[in-house]
Formats: sequence, C-alpha cells, structure tokens
Amino acid sequence: MKKRLLLFVLVQFLFTGWILAQNSTPNLEQINRDRIQLNSNGMFVLGGWAITNIAIGGIGMTQTGGRTKYFHQMNAAWNTVNLGIAGFGYYGLSNSSLDLSLSDTINEFHNFENILLFNAGLDVGYMAIGAYLWERGLRKESDRLVGYGQSMILQGGFLFTFDIILYLLSRNQSRSLIENIENIQFTGTSLSLTIPF
Repeated sequence: MKKRLLLFVLVQFLFTGWILAQNSTPNLEQINRDRIQLNSNGMFVLGGWAITNIAIGGIGMTQTGGRTKYFHQMNAAWNTVNLGIAGFGYYGLSNSSLDLSLSDTINEFHNFENILLFNAGLDVGYMAIGAYLWERGLRKESDRLVGYGQSMILQGGFLFTFDIILYLLSRNQSRSLIENIENIQFTGTSLSLTIPF
C-alpha cells in the first residue's frame, strides 16, 4: 500500500512538474501578437492626435489672427508629418509576421524601445526650440514666432508623453518575456529549465 501511495505521489509530482514546464515556455506567437497590437494602438493614438490637430488647426488658422493663428498653423503643419508617420507605421505593422524566433522577438522589442527613447530625446529638443522661438518672438514682437513656439512646446510635450508611455508599456511586455526565459539555461552541452514553485 505504501509503495502504491509513494508511486502515486511521485507520478503526480512529475506530472505537475511537466505541466509547469509546459506553461513556462513562452508563446512567441502570442507575444508577437501582443507586441504588434500595442504598437498598432500607439499608431492609432498618434493618428487620432494628428487628425484632431489638423482639423482644429485648419479651422483655427482661418478663424483667428495674431499668435493664435500661427499656433494653429503650426499645429496643422506639424501633424501632417505625425499623420504620415502613423499611417506608415500602422501599414508596416499590419504586414508584420507573428512567426519570429525568440532572438528576433527580443530584437524587435529592443529596436522599438530604442527608437522610442531616441524620439523622447528629440521631443525635449522640440520643446526647447519652441521655448526659444516663443522667447525670441516676445523680444522681437513677432506673433508668428510666439505662435510657432507655443505650438512646438505643445507638440513636443505630447510626443514626449506618448513616447515615454509607449516605451513603458513595451518594456513591460519585453520584461515579462525576459523573465519567462531567465529560467532556461544553455551551457553549450546541456539545456536546463528551472521551474520555480
């Protein structure tokens, strides 16, 4: 009786370990699907921001004057570029493959996150240029420079926030992938999987 009970417990333990091992293997197709969905959602947000700014800016620059006119003018012009980036970004993502190796998946995350950090640095530069134009416009009494400067601060601020949030969301996804594969070790001659309990 004791031998049967011991055998039963041993089989249950091994079966449970096998199930845990199966669950700890990353589902790369789902991870890539989630990654592409996050990036696509980001392009929708950017595109929505761009369309809103183009519409409001187009109306605003025909209905106002002075600094406000130039503020709207720059918003509309700036966001034609944003709309192009969002459109090309979304198009590129819609043709992305879900069938990537682990290495390729990690590289996709790494490259995208580096682009976002680089863009965040550019966004700070846009705000700094906007502040310079605003200040120079006040000194020169130029409505155009003041309006353009205010617009660049707004657009740079939005893009900075957008890039940082998208970076953090992507980083969260990639971190869960890395944590999932940290338990897999390859020594060159053997492969081992650690199953945390």
